[in-house]
Amino acid sequence: MTAEVHGPVQAAGQNVRQVVAMAVIQQGLAGRQLSTLRNTYPAWDIDREQDASGQVWWIARLCRPVTADMAAAGVQPTVRQPDAIALAATLAFQSALLYNARSRTGPL
Repeated sequence: MTAEVHGPVQAAGQNVRQVVAMAVIQQGLAGRQLSTLRNTYPAWDIDREQDASGQVWWIARLCRPVTADMAAAGVQPTVRQPDAIALAATLAFQSALLYNARSRTGPL
């Protein structure tokens, strides 16, 4: 790589690192948790919502309709927890229920 090209490429790489670092700082802990949950459980629409009393809830809605077999297995179309850790545990359990329902009846 020539010196003419190397300088701008190196500067661009530094700028990218700065942009990523700033995004991480701005996103904060809750944003990183939300991103992690969304990536870990893509079958769910996950968000944080505030109720009328001001309580912030972590909410996940299943992206597909719940069938009778899924409901019989205990799958909930919407789950709500007060924090990201509790929601992660609930979604892990719901994922196991989805897997069990699928293994009993075939693909859902």
